[in-house]
Amino acid sequence: MVTEEEVLKSIEDVVDPETQITISEMQLVDEVKVSDDGAVKVKMHMTTPLCPAQYAYSIALDVKDRVSALKDVKRVTVVITNHYLSPEINQAVNGPDWKPESPDEAGPVPGEEGDQEGSDQQRKRIIF
Repeated sequence: MVTEEEVLKSIEDVVDPETQITISEMQLVDEVKVSDDGAVKVKMHMTTPLCPAQYAYSIALDVKDRVSALKDVKRVTVVITNHYLSPEINQAVNGPDWKPESPDEAGPVPGEEGDQEGSDQQRKRIIF
């Protein structure tokens, strides 16, 4: 079975394309969970909640690819937290069936409280 240390070692040289600094140097990885069935979950944050979405996506995909290549790993989930577009990024990285398991995985919602329709429209403006 793969260990948390092996997972962290495999992603230690993933570079943030904006800063050209590794995610390990910036301490962006918050949590690594390894299950007996070969599932690995990496929870991380970006340098800012408004980090360019294409960079957050690129970093998350790089992490997923590297962890997936480890022996005995069957499934990898990479979750970006505390990013303005974390739900969209997480679904793009992990597939359309991905659902947040905790409030920090759901991401902040812009707009007035209770104004989901307005919030969704604001999110779409930022994405496109």
